[in-house]
Amino acid sequence: MKIQPAVRKETVHIAAGALILAAVIAAVYAALGRFGPDVLIGCVLGAVWATANFFALGLSVQNATATGDEKRAKLKLQLSYSVRMLLTLGVVALSFAVDAIAWPPVVILCFSPRITIAVMQLLGAYKPEKANEKGE
Repeated sequence: MKIQPAVRKETVHIAAGALILAAVIAAVYAALGRFGPDVLIGCVLGAVWATANFFALGLSVQNATATGDEKRAKLKLQLSYSVRMLLTLGVVALSFAVDAIAWPPVVILCFSPRITIAVMQLLGAYKPEKANEKGE
């Protein structure tokens, strides 16, 4: 399966946003004098998971649209959503259960794709594509 350029491009944007947010979180912890290996692990885990989750979403949409069958595509997307949400809960639960992982960075970074997209929209760097009104 070939990864579509749009999936690759948007995943890079999300990864960059996650890394920037992770750096901000680490700086806040450092300013509060609470930065340690647990925070670093939490930031890395959260950023990696957020990026991987977004990439999985992109691949799911790419695969679902390639089927050509609307009903089957909808089922694929629903399954993908359910699996990704269960895995997200697993990652967050892991961060709560393991003392070597600070859970706040993980939880915050799970929202980094939404935050990144919102910031890009505010800065004018991201404009959703609109369908051509003439049908071209």
